[in-house]
Amino acid sequence: MGRFSGAASRLHRTLQLSGDTDQWRNRDLIPLPPDRTTWSSWDFLYLWSTVFFTTFGWQITSSLLGLGLNVWQSILCNIITKFLQTAVVFCVGWPGGVWHIGFTVNSRSVFGMWGSYAPVILRIFLCIIWYGVQAFTGGQLVAIILSTIFSGYHHMENTLPESTHMTTKQFVGYVIFNIISLGLLWVPPDKLKKPFKFIAAINLLVILGLAIGLIAGARGGSLGTLQTSQRTDNLGWTFIHGFAVVFSGNAVGMASHSDFSRFARRPGAQVKGQLFSFLISGNVVPILGIFGTAAAAKMYGDVNELGLWNPPNILQMWLDNQYHNKAMRAAAFFVAFGLTSSIMAMNSIENGVSGGMDIAGLYPRYFNIRRGSYLLAAISVVINPWQIIANGTIFTNTLNSFGVILFPLMGTMVADYYVVRKQKLKLSDLYRADASSIYWFEGGFNWRAFTAWLVGFAPSVPGLAALNPHNTGIPIGLTYTFYLWPIAGFFASFVLHAGLCYLSPPAGIGAVDEQEFHDPMYSERSDEMQSQTITAMEKGQHR
Repeated sequence: MGRFSGAASRLHRTLQLSGDTDQWRNRDLIPLPPDRTTWSSWDFLYLWSTVFFTTFGWQITSSLLGLGLNVWQSILCNIITKFLQTAVVFCVGWPGGVWHIGFTVNSRSVFGMWGSYAPVILRIFLCIIWYGVQAFTGGQLVAIILSTIFSGYHHMENTLPESTHMTTKQFVGYVIFNIISLGLLWVPPDKLKKPFKFIAAINLLVILGLAIGLIAGARGGSLGTLQTSQRTDNLGWTFIHGFAVVFSGNAVGMASHSDFSRFARRPGAQVKGQLFSFLISGNVVPILGIFGTAAAAKMYGDVNELGLWNPPNILQMWLDNQYHNKAMRAAAFFVAFGLTSSIMAMNSIENGVSGGMDIAGLYPRYFNIRRGSYLLAAISVVINPWQIIANGTIFTNTLNSFGVILFPLMGTMVADYYVVRKQKLKLSDLYRADASSIYWFEGGFNWRAFTAWLVGFAPSVPGLAALNPHNTGIPIGLTYTFYLWPIAGFFASFVLHAGLCYLSPPAGIGAVDEQEFHDPMYSERSDEMQSQTITAMEKGQHR
């Protein structure tokens, strides 16, 4: 028994993070010190460009062609959406740039110390899904790279049943992609800004080359009005559906933006970069993807039936039809290699790092961002992401479901920060879980925020049933409500939360720390200040 207890004690010490951690803070959760807030506008430009210059940037708008929109309708839908996304991400990311805290800690000021666990757990779940989907897309690309090099790999016998919507060689590529990704997840997020510069530039050229190659192969023509899939019976609602898909497509990354805006060297340093990224970078690749997919549809067939909205499927068709052509294999190799690097970078920052930070927020003593990212990557295998990426309709419905949940959440948080608290936070109280904290509310929960979030989300719930194609009796009005709800839910929760706080104001509105709050517990240059500040926090001297 004594040996068992000793082994358990050693294991506990091994698993516990070094430093003075507790239930609410570790190095990745505290407000960042000046030596870690080094990102300029250029770094945020590279960050978001890395997100948009990927297969995801191609997939999301190209999938609109599968809904029945033509090329120009899909482009217009994307442009309108990007303006709205820019406004939302500005509002959501600003607190991180000012106070240098991420989504996990900021949630405490809105939902309460214990209540913050709900949005954090939700976002972990969504990050797991999205990490898995992007990892499988990366696995498809790795399989293509290996197929271009090894003929035996290309002709590998498929031993998996058709119902898995995945081949054996794709599964091998998926495993390899996940293993390589672990190396990128090891790098601290504040050190990732340098790779962004090269990856964004390389992949813009790769996607440009892919689109031009497809358009040239299709010999141009009337791609703008080409009907690439089934015709829609109701263009207006199909356009709104497309708007909801694109608007919701970046919902996880938009909700996570304070996780990266916290690295801004000064408040507002993130604005120019994100403005240019959303309005320029966020339109370049989607437009190229739409024309490229339309060209592929002209050459090969229906977008949905053949999955042409997904670039790996196009590359696979190249190999299946012209494997003997060395030039075609070389083109497939370079395109797949470039897209693999971009999707690996995007997946690690938008899903791995953000989800890892949320897991660290649940268990700060045992998880930092790195450990949380590894756990998230492991769990993502369980969700069978290959089923989501198998069909354009399933893919767009999944994106839509993200939006109807997350945008009411973001609406609640934006209302709380700008309308209720007038952009003022008391940082020391975000790390104190008792009645002395202004963010304790009622037993650690803010009922106002939960009411606004749930009421803002509830009208879309019946429409979620329409995502299952076997549910044929869903009234069309509920489906239309579901399409509208990402943007409508944001404003509904915004107004309701502001109204509830006006009628029943929470304690401590407008309160800030009397002196600038720093937690130097992990600064190598401030050992003496460390003990003083931690003691001050514990005694409440920062109140």
